[in-house]
Amino acid sequence: HRHEDVLEICFCLKGQQYYQIEKELFKLTGNSIMIVPPNVQHSSGVYPEDIGELFWLQLSLQKNKGDLCNLPNNQSDYLLSALVKKGNSVIKGSFSLKHILKNILKTLEEPKNIINELYLNQLIIELLLKTFFLTKETQPIINPERLNIINDFIIKNIHRTIYVDELAALLNISTAYFKFWFKNNTGLPPKTYINRLKIEQAKIELPKKKTVTKVAFELGFSSSQYFSTIFKKHTGFAPKSYIASLIKKE
Repeated sequence: HRHEDVLEICFCLKGQQYYQIEKELFKLTGNSIMIVPPNVQHSSGVYPEDIGELFWLQLSLQKNKGDLCNLPNNQSDYLLSALVKKGNSVIKGSFSLKHILKNILKTLEEPKNIINELYLNQLIIELLLKTFFLTKETQPIINPERLNIINDFIIKNIHRTIYVDELAALLNISTAYFKFWFKNNTGLPPKTYINRLKIEQAKIELPKKKTVTKVAFELGFSSSQYFSTIFKKHTGFAPKSYIASLIKKE
């Protein structure tokens, strides 16, 4: 879809989210921002929305819609133009944005009055200014080689329990630093990431008429109950309900 004369900003606080803007694919991980320019075709591509926490802010660029939070025209024009120029790029966010976003949501749910309107305008301006300042910072460069090493190891050992200290040892770094580095680069703790890949494999194995218990143990889960809990968390379905949904589609 596209938004006519509307700037969209996505704040990915947790998890990951894919954005396909025209023919280019972008991956957002926890604590990152995507700015989508107006009138540009975009979607999540072939990827479903993942478990996580996302906020979207849409800003109309049409003059007849009114002033942006009562800012003077020269100030709002400058700020909006600067954000539009940073479109089609993933920006490293700041954890302080979460507090602002939560307050905006809370204020929107409260009764309308002058004080709440003033506070809401202040919060939106603060959010846009902090986003603008983040666009000016040097963006970190992710090392794809390290992530490829981790992915290859998980896939080769997906049928057993995989320990975080094993993954840290592959990169010759401490387990504590590995956890920090991994979440900073993928938006997910290592264990959650491992389970996500295991569940993707489970979605392939379950339709082969294997029992839930057999699939659970083949993927290194300690029990079928724990496997079912993780499966539902990642897919929204219990394993048996997932199989039933596939049969219904067929």
